Amino acid sequence: MFFFEDFIKKINRTNVEYKPLRKYTLEAKKKIVWLGTGVPLVLIGVLQGYMGYTKNFSIPYLAIACLLLFLGFKHLRNIFMYKVVLDCENKKILGKDLDLSFDNIDSCQLKEAVVGKGSSIQVIIRIVTKDRKEVIIPLIMGNKINFICVLRDELKDKFSIIKG
Repeated sequence: MFFFEDFIKKINRTNVEYKPLRKYTLEAKKKIVWLGTGVPLVLIGVLQGYMGYTKNFSIPYLAIACLLLFLGFKHLRNIFMYKVVLDCENKKILGKDLDLSFDNIDSCQLKEAVVGKGSSIQVIIRIVTKDRKEVIIPLIMGNKINFICVLRDELKDKFSIIKG
């Protein structure tokens, strides 16, 4: 809770300058964690595939290799595919599976919540559209204070911070 209150104070103190297009990628800590699991999974998968190929084409070795390679490449894909774009000129939030107009937003809330299975509490942006669709953006990007301040400035009365 102490972290969230300090986070809100930083947001209230920060002013951002206008830029028509802002891109936010994954924060460095998450990149290191996902690289730290993705690269070893790929390397172990390649080794497992080599062992399966050299042992008279052993099917169990090759099946395990395919599984490890799939998981490793999935981690690596997540690193390079995560991107959130705030297009202030066209009034849109763009992401991998997200194309949301600022005019279509009914409310935008900054709060702490549990996202995913068994994960810890993290800071999220909860957006409710005018057609009652809910969009949750976990703040795992770098420069998250800048992201929130731009949203606050663009959405004005629609933006709120929910404490605790």
